[in-house]
Amino acid sequence: MGSDAGVAQAGESLLEGIPVITADTRGHHSVIQLAALAAFDSKGITAGVSGALALTPQELVLLYYEHRYWLRPVQRPPDVFRTWFFMGGRGTGKTYAGAAAVIDEARADPEARILIVGPTYSEIVKNQLEGTSGILTISPPWFFPRLEKSRRRLVWPNGAQATWLPAKNADKFRGHQYTFIWADEPVAWKGDAVAVYKECRAVNRLVSSRMRARGLSARMVITTTPAPTVLFMEMLSDRDGLVLARSSTLENLANLDPAYERYVRRVMHTPEGRREFMGELSFDLDPALYRGVNWNASRIHPKKAPKEYDYIVVSVDPATGEKKGADMHGIIVLGVRLEKDGLDHVYVLQDASLRTPEPEVWAREAVKCFNAWAPLAKKRSNGKPNAWVFAESNTGGSMVKSTIRTVEKVKVLTERAMQSKAERAAPVSSYAKAGLVHMVGKHDKLEAQLAKFTGQEGGHARDDRADAFAWPIYKYVIPKRRNVGAAGRARGTEDAVFEEVPDGEE
Repeated sequence: MGSDAGVAQAGESLLEGIPVITADTRGHHSVIQLAALAAFDSKGITAGVSGALALTPQELVLLYYEHRYWLRPVQRPPDVFRTWFFMGGRGTGKTYAGAAAVIDEARADPEARILIVGPTYSEIVKNQLEGTSGILTISPPWFFPRLEKSRRRLVWPNGAQATWLPAKNADKFRGHQYTFIWADEPVAWKGDAVAVYKECRAVNRLVSSRMRARGLSARMVITTTPAPTVLFMEMLSDRDGLVLARSSTLENLANLDPAYERYVRRVMHTPEGRREFMGELSFDLDPALYRGVNWNASRIHPKKAPKEYDYIVVSVDPATGEKKGADMHGIIVLGVRLEKDGLDHVYVLQDASLRTPEPEVWAREAVKCFNAWAPLAKKRSNGKPNAWVFAESNTGGSMVKSTIRTVEKVKVLTERAMQSKAERAAPVSSYAKAGLVHMVGKHDKLEAQLAKFTGQEGGHARDDRADAFAWPIYKYVIPKRRNVGAAGRARGTEDAVFEEVPDGEE
């Protein structure tokens, strides 16, 4: 049995018998939402609810900062648990729930020693501490922690403390002990994530006077988008005091951008969409990420393709070798256009991939594609077409850009990959399954490679076309919008759907 099949079979059995808390079992609305609904039912009020409730200015301030009024029932951990495992789709308020749980624990227990775990130091600071729903953002002024960045520590007025560590090296956790742990997005933990999780369990052993008096164990809160991995099998196998909660992106629409909502509704029924947005954990996902895409259903005849695109990208996945048996250089041309449904549609215009030991040859081909397709892109403010060549810079670094510009000085953008091929391809496959990616004509070799693509490392020779295809869609098209967080109390985004291309060197 292959490793994927083993994970799938064992994982499905792990889900059996675990009670799952959802909005249907706990309620859909926060206290403030219920108050607003009551004001509407009794007086028809849709705005100015605070006036209808006759709240004083002091009460309004208290209401704003007391997150217990804003948390939906599924976002609140139960009174007694050992592990609260909150699986939510993107934008469901997972960070808000985790930050609120930490603040509540610190406020309730002056002896609390809390550990905050995230993918990296920067991600912890950016999201769990300083983000729109982070601890420092939603903490009330009367219970605001002192930030000691050099010590990586928060200290609250009552003496409760929290430190943070990235989920990179399990050895860094040894020698510590904590009463409470918030582990965020283990789906994004790198390296030996299972070893890190086991060390989190090992250090989650301290018991304070309050906990001893109330019979509480050391506890862990896990907030994450689910994924069918060995790590999730490990977390689900420890059922002692395990409480599972699940929430979908659609439950947090009040804090989501309307365009993002349209995107979610379009892809939510795909296998990846059910995981990413409905918070559903399934271990039987097809490892071939694009196999479920019906390219014929969204295919467009070249004569019926759009005559103009919002922007055009020539995506290059340069091979590593320069010998006769070198890997294929992936070169895919994509056009992107906002259609009447309010969503960006991707059009695959050309597959110009080739194998050559000479860098100048693939660079010349990329420039040739750029010159052929750029006239179909809308003009920017400087009168030049909104088109560019994109390449991953992990292999060759700045050499990629210089190689292309030795042929012609066209706009070249590069980015260093911080995620795996599979992580880039997963949301792209959902986008394609939703009918938002169109093959213009037939691209047999690309489609054949996509049908077998799993994103496993070491498959570069098989993934050249597939990776060049996925990169620009992942980077420029897949919505990166998130909820503004409970602190925002309004619609908005942290990231834009389309990253504007700066007017730089041409």
